[in-house]
Amino acid sequence: MTKYPTVWQRKTMWAALTAIFIVVLITIACSVVWIAANVVGFIQPILIPVAIAVILAYLLDPVVTKMCEKGLGRTKAVIALFAIAFLSIGALVAWLAPVVSMQATNVGRELPQYTQKARDTIVDLIFKYDHAFGGGSTKTRDRNFSPASGFLNLLFGAPSATPSRKASPTPAPSPDTAAATPPEILLPDSPTPAPHEEINSTPDKISTADRQRIQAWVQRQLPNLERQLPYISEKIWALLKQSIGGFLGVTGFLLSLVMVPIYLFFLLKESPAIERRWREYLPLRNSPLKNEVAAVLSQINNYIIAYFRGQLLVCLIDGTLIGVALYITGLNFAPLVGVLVVILTMIPYIGIILCWVPAVLIAAGQWGDWTHPLIVTLVFIVVQNLEAIFIAPRIVGNSVGLHPMTVIVSIFVWGLLIGGLLGPILAVPLTATIKVLLARYVWGRRLREKVADAVEEVPVVKHAQSAAQA
Repeated sequence: MTKYPTVWQRKTMWAALTAIFIVVLITIACSVVWIAANVVGFIQPILIPVAIAVILAYLLDPVVTKMCEKGLGRTKAVIALFAIAFLSIGALVAWLAPVVSMQATNVGRELPQYTQKARDTIVDLIFKYDHAFGGGSTKTRDRNFSPASGFLNLLFGAPSATPSRKASPTPAPSPDTAAATPPEILLPDSPTPAPHEEINSTPDKISTADRQRIQAWVQRQLPNLERQLPYISEKIWALLKQSIGGFLGVTGFLLSLVMVPIYLFFLLKESPAIERRWREYLPLRNSPLKNEVAAVLSQINNYIIAYFRGQLLVCLIDGTLIGVALYITGLNFAPLVGVLVVILTMIPYIGIILCWVPAVLIAAGQWGDWTHPLIVTLVFIVVQNLEAIFIAPRIVGNSVGLHPMTVIVSIFVWGLLIGGLLGPILAVPLTATIKVLLARYVWGRRLREKVADAVEEVPVVKHAQSAAQA
């Protein structure tokens, strides 16, 4: 007699229970992440100043340590650093504000000229586009419809004018005209002449009539754009409020930024005590589990040091070099472009492109030729090569422990999960946490050792470990 459950039934039951528990665990994990993301997004006006202060503390702690080695006390060194920083920022603003104001005034004065130049460029592009994809000359095509007009009507939400081709009646010749016209003389055996058709060549340059017609059409499209501007501005303002507002609102968030220097002061002042005693504050008894948690947190800290203390220094040098080089070339708003480079190049590859695009557009609008945009592009290329060959290897080595593609994806993913400005700020620490957990508990031993050695070989991490041991 067969004994139930059979071996196959027992295996099936255990497999089904295992699958159910895996689904339950995934559901719980996703629910915890969703709840945590919503809570963090709600209180992010409080957390953003703390996160900014922590990042600045990672960057400035070696400077305070060097000042203490010169004989200053920790508190005096932090106060001296704050004084130097405030004086430097004040001097920078005092130099930057008149320069930007003067350049903005010049741009405002020359704005009609830029607008005329941009309109002429748009007209030329529309003319070339119509002749390339419209299938004929502007004289023979419908003047109320073209590929360019259809595309822009779709873009601005305007009703598109469908080309209608109605047969125009041919006027009958008057008797006088018919009598005045001599009949064509044909030989009896000669064939009937075939209709002769002439095709005019497409003009290489736009005529005055076509230019006036396209300019009038562009003027008719401006109201559509003006109707879209309030909608676009409302969307941008709603996104801004959602990103930084939280429960305090935008005004509360701006006021909470005043707390950043206070947080930074205490973090820099208590940094040695935190490094010595942070393990004691872990809510665990002395056990192998506590030692394991401390080892995981130390490895995560190495990733954060490698990225923020290393990569941010590289970005600061890049921004300074690019800003100075563009200022020497005479580009408007060159200092602002340099500041933008410092901030955005924390995102590998994408950041430098986001800085290069406005710089090239400013150069094209300022000089109206191809030479200066190429010079601006050359400045970006030269600085990026200097970084890759000389700057980065001496600060962060060959890598910062996280692949550039990992950093890019993590910024978008955590920005989507947490939302607002806090997601991109915490993207690198959270991604480093996941990588450390995978390396220690999921990946094989060889890959685990390779990952650990890679981050410990970063020069700034070596310096931080030697300073902590000393």
